[in-house]
Amino acid sequence: MLILSKVSFILIFMIISVSFNSYIPSTEAQIEPEIILTCNDSTNMSVDGKQKTAYIFCEVENPTVHVITVQITVQGGVLSTVAPNDFTVNRGSSWTFSVTYGGDIDTRSGEHESRIDAVITKVNSVNYIGSPESYNVIINVNEYIDCQYELEKQLLVINAGSPIVIPSRIDCHANNEFTKEFQILLIDRESESGSLPTGFSYKQKNCVIESNPDDNIVSEKCRFEISTPIYLLRTWDACIIIIEIGDENTDECYESLSMEIKVKTRMWLVLSTIIIITIGIWNFQDRLKEFLENRKIDG
Repeated sequence: MLILSKVSFILIFMIISVSFNSYIPSTEAQIEPEIILTCNDSTNMSVDGKQKTAYIFCEVENPTVHVITVQITVQGGVLSTVAPNDFTVNRGSSWTFSVTYGGDIDTRSGEHESRIDAVITKVNSVNYIGSPESYNVIINVNEYIDCQYELEKQLLVINAGSPIVIPSRIDCHANNEFTKEFQILLIDRESESGSLPTGFSYKQKNCVIESNPDDNIVSEKCRFEISTPIYLLRTWDACIIIIEIGDENTDECYESLSMEIKVKTRMWLVLSTIIIITIGIWNFQDRLKEFLENRKIDG
């Protein structure tokens, strides 16, 4: 009887112990799935070159004892984005990935906000619905302005005293609002000087280009004019270039970007005029002398 009581007591103790242990979760089950997302705060992007991309590098850390599958989504606004769809992070480890942002030549300069979300989709290979971890980053798009000009003529030959008229078109491509001022520069082929010779003067030297808020491309027709003296002693050879005000490269005459100017002397006309005037003065003096002599005789 005593032995039976001991056996019964042991059986009852084992049943109670098993029942009690079945309600105690394991250490692994007690730890909730968790991830920690960190990324670079910002990056810069240039959109006027061949490579119109920028990168943000991120890390997902898994501090738990679970094997976790993570899904990545990115909201890039006007920027295109490329990121890994999902990946698995082992217990107590981390995973590094990058997000590629892309723009185009029309992407406006300035700060572009983006949000990167990481959400747990599986825990230990079992589907899981988790709340996303988010990280906000900034993509700084650099400003650019690219202006090109086109001259309607490559060679202009005029006579001294006639104006030098230079029609041209200036095209500017930019990703922000701007105002640019351009001017013509006349360079003597012989002396390579940018100073106007005596008797020459700028009548219309500058042209202002302003951006259009609705378009990234602006085209402007400009008309420049220089007056020339009629008393030029010799034919004058020069070239004309268009430069942005403040540009230091003011002494280059590239064939594709300049206009050749020839101002032909009209000294023959000047000399002829002088001769005619001189002859007229002589005739007038002779007639005046003759008139005075006749009055003296009549007197």
